[in-house]
Amino acid sequence: MNTVDIEVGLSFSIRTLKSGRIVPLVDTVDVKCNINRFDINIKLFGNIWTDLASLAEVFFVGTVAGLIEESITLTLNTAIPLITNKVIGYSDGYLPIPFVPHWIVDWETPEAAIVTDTNV
Repeated sequence: MNTVDIEVGLSFSIRTLKSGRIVPLVDTVDVKCNINRFDINIKLFGNIWTDLASLAEVFFVGTVAGLIEESITLTLNTAIPLITNKVIGYSDGYLPIPFVPHWIVDWETPEAAIVTDTNV
């Protein structure tokens, strides 16, 4: 595979942690994955049965590409929100900045982030 197009959008809302802090809640939207079927090259080597199977290679390519696209989409739809929200919750909304002593990002916010075509 040479060409894989992956697009992920993020949606923001807020949630209240057990500590009472209000932090962002991240979700994914508009997840898209497209694999160029013409860039997939399956090599079959062997005997006469392999030669016959190579005639159906075009069907294998479509099936394999479809399964990969579905797996990537499912993973991005579940993994990004799960990991991001878990880290924010586990850290109670504070994120220490590595290599910069005493600097911490505070994720607490009274409102969800507003994302438009031109601004975040």
